[in-house]
Amino acid sequence: MAAQKISIFFLLFLSFEGFSQKSILKQKIDYSAQSERLEDILLDIAEVGDFSFSYNPDLLPVDSLMTLNVENSAVKDVLKVLLGEEMELKFSGNHLVILRSMYSPGGSAATKQKSYTIDGYVTNSSTGYGVSRAVVFDVSKLNSTLSDSTGFFSLEVSSKEETVGIAIARKDFQDTAMVVLNGDQELEVSISPIPGNVEVTRTGGYDLGSISRVNNLKVVKFMTPETSISYAGNRDIYGYKFAQASFLPFLGTNLKMSGSTENKISINILAGYNGATNGVEIGGLLNINRHYAKGVQIAGIGNIVGTETVGFQMAGIFNTNLGNVNGVQFAGINNLVLDTLQGFQIAGINNIATHNVDGFQIAGISNIAVRDVNRMQIAGITNFGKNIGGAQVAGIFNTSYGTVNGLQVAGIFNTGRTIKAGQISAIMNVAIDTVSGVQLAALLNFARVNKGFQLGIVNINHSVPGTSIGLLNLVWKGYNKVELYANEVLYMSARVKLGTRKFYNIIGLGTQGFEKGNVWGYTYGFGGVIGLGKSKKNDLNIELTLTDLQNTDSWFEEVNLNSRLNVHYARKISKRLTIFGGPSWSMLFYSEDQISNEPFLLDIPPYTLIDKNNNGTVIQGWIGFEVGVRLL
Repeated sequence: MAAQKISIFFLLFLSFEGFSQKSILKQKIDYSAQSERLEDILLDIAEVGDFSFSYNPDLLPVDSLMTLNVENSAVKDVLKVLLGEEMELKFSGNHLVILRSMYSPGGSAATKQKSYTIDGYVTNSSTGYGVSRAVVFDVSKLNSTLSDSTGFFSLEVSSKEETVGIAIARKDFQDTAMVVLNGDQELEVSISPIPGNVEVTRTGGYDLGSISRVNNLKVVKFMTPETSISYAGNRDIYGYKFAQASFLPFLGTNLKMSGSTENKISINILAGYNGATNGVEIGGLLNINRHYAKGVQIAGIGNIVGTETVGFQMAGIFNTNLGNVNGVQFAGINNLVLDTLQGFQIAGINNIATHNVDGFQIAGISNIAVRDVNRMQIAGITNFGKNIGGAQVAGIFNTSYGTVNGLQVAGIFNTGRTIKAGQISAIMNVAIDTVSGVQLAALLNFARVNKGFQLGIVNINHSVPGTSIGLLNLVWKGYNKVELYANEVLYMSARVKLGTRKFYNIIGLGTQGFEKGNVWGYTYGFGGVIGLGKSKKNDLNIELTLTDLQNTDSWFEEVNLNSRLNVHYARKISKRLTIFGGPSWSMLFYSEDQISNEPFLLDIPPYTLIDKNNNGTVIQGWIGFEVGVRLL
């Protein structure tokens, strides 16, 4: 179709990366020109400021020679010098559209006709075929339409000005803008595909599923008609409004362009679907921003943001953010961030960040960070993260599948791969790989390699270059010995030593014989080894043991405690055989009331260096001995 003759328009366009009006008009530039054409000066300013102009050259003295010298001046102030105070500027993406200036014929005088129709075709500059579902809109009023399967569009425009700015947007095509004179007319607009980003078909095939991650959310599909989503199917922001009001998505003051418009103030009576918010947004039920939200968002049910969130979000049920969050989120149930959190998440039930948590997560039930936690997670039940650089505090358990450089504190158990700082729990700590920090548990600590410090009732390790202290230390490659020995109290005894050379546990059993009435006892203690010389054949064992002495007549009626401080010299005879022996400081504690029932206690000390009665408790002490052989 032949296009009606219109005034020649000048068009510059660049790829859009998310500029706002303020960022374009307020950015500072340095520029100098001596007697150059106005059109050339505008070209240079656009290049310096990294944006583009669209204007009708019939309305500007483009061939006039001008001189300009500015330093660190805002773009808006520079344009006032060039075009005068009466200029009218509109924005479409990264395009700065000049609709009127002091040079415009008739200035701001109104035309007799207040509305007219622009028909035309949108075609692919590479193939010549029509492009379907291209958004064609008036940059001043945000009236819009979609091209059909042949590329045809019909746009009704209401304007009192001499000119109108028309913009065309389509995913995977470069943005296009133009300025045309007022009047009914037909246009043919050719748009250029972005290389490598689009598969071209005769009808300009369009995949709604790839428009935006926001548009694929079930709640958005439920609330928003598919046709309306198509208007916002392109990745850019094309309009900027100080305020908008919506009753439901696309039923508001921004009309069909709401999904491509940034608002300073956004009021959604029930729910709204907008391009972005850079200020305040309040929704009775739901706020949906296809791009970013900067400032404050408050919703009765939920907030949904497609890219970056900066500021404050509060929702009765959920906040869903598909990009970074730098700020604070409050939700009655759930906060979701599909990128990095820098700030606070506070939820009644659950917080989720699929990348790093560089701030704080606080939840009644659980916090999940798929990657690193560099600050803190606090949850009533569980925390989950990869590398923990800060702290995890949970009522039940914490999980790290990477390195814990910070601290894990849990009511029941902590798990991590490598622990470089600490784990504290009431029940159990687990390090799948190495502990080079601290594990403190009321019951059990486990690590493949303990290079740090463990304190618990039971410590289990593969190897321990560090220190493990507990009632029972099980180390696969540790100080694990079996001893047969005798002392002046129990003549036939056996015990095992489990742990490391620095600290091991002693568990034993001994007797004076196997006849009725013989004395026997069970032993628990701990000790350590000091190496003597460089040959590794000579050791000194220092041990403290406690033995409860009974006989076959009394069994466990009372506790009769024999404590021994042993100092043993040990000499290795072969790889699996060592002989040892040395003195012991031995003490016996029992109640004097027991003598009548357990007279064997009087025969336990071979002699006494200490013999006294302390309020009914008999205390006796003497120097004894132990000798034996060590196996393994």
